[in-house]
Amino acid sequence: MAFLAETLVDEWLNRQGYFTVRGLKDGVSEIDLLGVRPGPKGLEACHVEVQASFRPVGYITPITKEDLAGFAKSRTSAKARPEALLQSSVAAWVKKKFTSRGKVATRERAWPGLSWQYMFVHAIVREPLELSLIANYGIKVVPFHAVLNELKHVSATQRGGAGTDISEIVEYFSQHGASAT
Repeated sequence: MAFLAETLVDEWLNRQGYFTVRGLKDGVSEIDLLGVRPGPKGLEACHVEVQASFRPVGYITPITKEDLAGFAKSRTSAKARPEALLQSSVAAWVKKKFTSRGKVATRERAWPGLSWQYMFVHAIVREPLELSLIANYGIKVVPFHAVLNELKHVSATQRGGAGTDISEIVEYFSQHGASAT
């Protein structure tokens, strides 16, 4: 599912004029998508992470190692978390995904000197408070259904590559699927 969701987000960015790179490695982790496009004041840059779960059983953010002791057996525990624990988990997740030295260095190697906007595209989440806490870090939180909705309505002059066929299926269904019997 992650690959398909990232492919559609990639297409969505391409249709907004972004040139994109997927899966840029930062050691053992990776950046889902980086995009750049010309803007009125030079290049505009975005770093996008995608998590598209449709039946979430856990949280977006793992529990930090420091908070794990005495709370749960696993960092990905689905046990209900108090807000203070969520804040700590979100802070660590934002650092890991967007602001760590490794991520900054990887973006700088790809396109030096740019100011990056951060985006997180998500589907269904277990705990909506996580999205608010993520947004508090200046990360634009975008529901996956908004991406799909824009793909079905945009008549793009610039289409991407791998995501074009899938997005055309979404457009086709939007035009014909609801009325078909």
